[in-house]
Amino acid sequence: MPTPQRPGTDRSRQSRMQNEYTWQGGWAHPESPRPSGGQPGGRAPLTPQQQRALARRRRERRRRRRRTLAIGTAGGILVLSGIITLLLPKSVTQGETPAESTATGSTQLVAPLPYGGADQGTTDAATPAINWGTVGPVQQTAEGVYTYTAVPAAPASLPEFGRVDTSWFADAAFLGDSLTAGFCESEYNIDVGGALICGYEGISPNSIVNRTTVTSPDRGDEVAMDVLTNAQPAKLYILIGTNALVTTGNDESFLKYYGRMLDDLREALPNTTFYVQSILAATQEKVADDAPGLAPDRLATINAAIQSLCAERGCYFLDLNAEFRDESGYLLSDYAQPDGVHLTVSGYNKWVSYLCTHVPYNKNNPYQAGSTYYLSDDVKQLLADIP
Repeated sequence: MPTPQRPGTDRSRQSRMQNEYTWQGGWAHPESPRPSGGQPGGRAPLTPQQQRALARRRRERRRRRRRTLAIGTAGGILVLSGIITLLLPKSVTQGETPAESTATGSTQLVAPLPYGGADQGTTDAATPAINWGTVGPVQQTAEGVYTYTAVPAAPASLPEFGRVDTSWFADAAFLGDSLTAGFCESEYNIDVGGALICGYEGISPNSIVNRTTVTSPDRGDEVAMDVLTNAQPAKLYILIGTNALVTTGNDESFLKYYGRMLDDLREALPNTTFYVQSILAATQEKVADDAPGLAPDRLATINAAIQSLCAERGCYFLDLNAEFRDESGYLLSDYAQPDGVHLTVSGYNKWVSYLCTHVPYNKNNPYQAGSTYYLSDDVKQLLADIP
């Protein structure tokens, strides 16, 4: 009985029999495989012309689909609007028929004439003719009645910015009445960094405007405007008006002189920065006795007006009165002399401390060590090239 062969033997033999050979020189050589394109059922590659034609046909089909979609959408909208129109009540769709206009010729206007009155559809002899040359913007002239207020170059009220030392006042001057005179060497000799003190007893803004000869505790008789003009300080601190406001009833005159004083000083000191301080109130006892004009309610109005003058002229405004008033607005008795108006030495020290903390920020300011904006010498050198 013959031995059965394994199934794998027949498959391998059949696979070998599928190969075709050619005999050359007594040797069998397998033929090269046929390319896939040449096999039955294979598709030949498209030429470039055929590819372009196929792409054109595809684009044309897409265009037809888009046109069909657009036409269908428009038709659907029209059908939907027609259905809505049919469903609406007749009163809504019909409305009121406007009356036909009887105006003809030149009386029929597309738009009403400006300033034409109530009956703007017709013209008659009573309607004034319009001069179209006067309609539109008109250039203002010097003879016209108008005012121009310049934008202030500095904020109206100066907030707190760090703390400088008293060398800040080395190029400054102080102008004021007997309160300012307390800084003089012959008075309390308060340290303000060598500033020029122009404090004169009994003066008011009109004394500066009228160039009145006044007496300095340190230098004798002089004209304050001349002293400041010759000195040309970089900063000018002004506190003046207490003497003029002791009595009531002269607010308008006082403010006019105050504004003129600022104008004259700014003209004489074109490169000076102005720091205008609010006028201090008196103690409650002093106001009740013989200084009703230094009451808190009146000074609130006066100081607000001075602040407006500063804003118009680009001057800094320092609310010094807020630093020295009590809960009722009167001068704190802790810093007041017995007369209820002038300050004690501690009051002057508090005044200087307030001024040292209310200066415009500048990286070159002499800030005290430990202050918010203090910079060491090394840091200043690193920042020297930064404006």
